[in-house]
Amino acid sequence: MKKHTVYALLGLLGITAIGTVAAFIHLRPRPIRLSVTTHVGDDTVVVNQMRPSRLNASVLDQYGRRVGSDTVVRYRWLAGDSIPLSSDGVVRCDKHSDAVVRATFDSLFQEFALRCRPVASIEAVTSLDLMVGDSSRDLSFVAHGPDGRVVTELRGAIDLRGGAIVAVEGTSVRPKQSGATLASVEVGDVEALIQIMVYQPVTSFVGNPQGTNLMAMRVNLARGDTIDVPLPKAAFWVTYFSRDRSAAPPTIELQGDGSCTTGNGLQMRRIIEGEYAKYCHTGNGARMMIAHGAAGAATVNGVVAIRLMW
Repeated sequence: MKKHTVYALLGLLGITAIGTVAAFIHLRPRPIRLSVTTHVGDDTVVVNQMRPSRLNASVLDQYGRRVGSDTVVRYRWLAGDSIPLSSDGVVRCDKHSDAVVRATFDSLFQEFALRCRPVASIEAVTSLDLMVGDSSRDLSFVAHGPDGRVVTELRGAIDLRGGAIVAVEGTSVRPKQSGATLASVEVGDVEALIQIMVYQPVTSFVGNPQGTNLMAMRVNLARGDTIDVPLPKAAFWVTYFSRDRSAAPPTIELQGDGSCTTGNGLQMRRIIEGEYAKYCHTGNGARMMIAHGAAGAATVNGVVAIRLMW
């Protein structure tokens, strides 16, 4: 870091070279500006916490580095809605509010917009199904304020419990390999957990290598089409998810030795429009009939996937 700093100063400080010897001048760091966000030029702070939280303005020196942690920045409300704010930056956002605040350190000051956008809850799908080779998919969640209104200005994070399965790209995830992981969507004081399944593409649900527990088959049906899919003797979740997000799922029925329910006694699934999910137990020779009726969309384009439990 110091080498980069010295080189950056060469064109700024009028370095004088005598023969092959150069004199380097390094100015002592001094505070030159305040920064209230992580983005240069951004003068808006959004607070999603409902519990008291502390504003965190930074004092920067002429090299763009933070001055020591012992610096004390003071805050003062200037205009807008009345928001509880202490001089050391503790703010309480219990409702949708907007104000203008001034942060001060010695002779430096920065005025910024303070937007209280408290989040009381996050509604999210319980599971997201992907296939190896898919492009990125959005994590489906909606934040609500204490008044029940949707909150769109969010400052949070998405944390993965194991990053080998998917990669996070903004609020989307991209599948990397077959497996299961958990995404934690954290905004303000609340979080929502989304289970992510990445399935291995197969042409049949039987006869696959041992250990292939997450399998998916592509389905493309015209009106009146029916396909007959052999099933393993097992307990598993079967899901259908649309590829075009425009058509209702096909009719999926179990035939032979077995039964399906909407949960396994421990877990239910919240699904989005165009999806299907059941928990099934099957014996020898069970089959799944997937059919598209004579009405509805011209074609059904989606994926049928199973997750073997035992």
